Amino acid sequence: MAGHVRRLESGRWIARFPLGGRGRFRSRTFPRKLDATRWLSSQTARRDRGDWVDPAHADEIFQVVAEAWLASRRDVAASTRARDAAYLRSQILPHLGKLRLREVSVEVLDAWVATLDEVEGRAPATTRKAFQIASQILDRAVALRKLPANPAKVGEGVSLPALDPSEMRFLTVEEVGELADACDPRWRALILTGAYTGMRWGELAGLRAKRLDVDAGRVTVASALFEVGANLGHKDPKSAAARRTLTLPPYLVDELREYLDANPVVGDGLVFTDSQGGPLRRSNFGRRTFKPAVRASVGEPCRVHDLRHTQAAWLIANGEHPKTIQTRLGHASISTTLNIYGHLMPGLDEAAAGRLAGPVKHSGSTRPATVTEIPSSKTKKAR
Repeated sequence: MAGHVRRLESGRWIARFPLGGRGRFRSRTFPRKLDATRWLSSQTARRDRGDWVDPAHADEIFQVVAEAWLASRRDVAASTRARDAAYLRSQILPHLGKLRLREVSVEVLDAWVATLDEVEGRAPATTRKAFQIASQILDRAVALRKLPANPAKVGEGVSLPALDPSEMRFLTVEEVGELADACDPRWRALILTGAYTGMRWGELAGLRAKRLDVDAGRVTVASALFEVGANLGHKDPKSAAARRTLTLPPYLVDELREYLDANPVVGDGLVFTDSQGGPLRRSNFGRRTFKPAVRASVGEPCRVHDLRHTQAAWLIANGEHPKTIQTRLGHASISTTLNIYGHLMPGLDEAAAGRLAGPVKHSGSTRPATVTEIPSSKTKKAR
């Protein structure tokens, strides 16, 4: 069925575009015949290209699409689904859930982000993650031909809050030592391994004895422990890049050797366990062990994840190439590394320029910087 343009008694022109079957049309009126004809031609061209979307499909409620999207995520870990469900429940659906898809515009998304950031005071990283999830839901709506385009990806319409470097804590080598000393001796090796390898909490808690070769000074990250409510389980690393083998510094090798002598474990046994020999729960470890040790040593704020940030800061301070840092931290792409830690890198430009100054005669010897020379974090708050 072809569309058509005709003149109304009012003098305006109406263009009618067939929606397919049962005599359904989409109509619009225009003051000029030329405008009506152009609109009809554009709708016809989009239909012929295969990218035309029935506007009636955009009447579906955002929450319905969001719940269907969550149920469709069969290729992600249970912990990721649980995280996404929590974001939907607390930050996305209360604001967008009752809207029809066609009502979710760039302006609406921008106002929502502003509410999370300025009214509710969400952390920038939290707001950005909520926006990312909402965008994935809208991507699914586009794929199901409920929307012609994702409004979250239209130009630069939505301004997201910048990640706040002050949310990170970077410890010096001395501070890491103080923190490890403040813990029960059982946890000393865990704290040091986190800081000297940059392994994620799940990777530390899920580390099996067969993946740790202290004689060779290497650890292989091949699985991670995850928590979903009261349930614990093991999963593959979050990306191919997260599956990696790390060389351990001699100091850490000695600490791990001493730890394993006191806490022998073999094969599939977990290297780091709770006092009863079971898997470590992050919440329990943080509340019972880590936070008390922080208060007794380096002072708050400091989270377990800041051990990973500390490793990144040490590598940057030592002038390591961003690609090396990406590989050691197991980031999926170098852009992730630069987005998170780029604010720490400007000083490397001056150092690089200095090394390009040409040969200089001097007496005495020089030596490379070591992690013991890293200054205390500027983001550290007064205790």
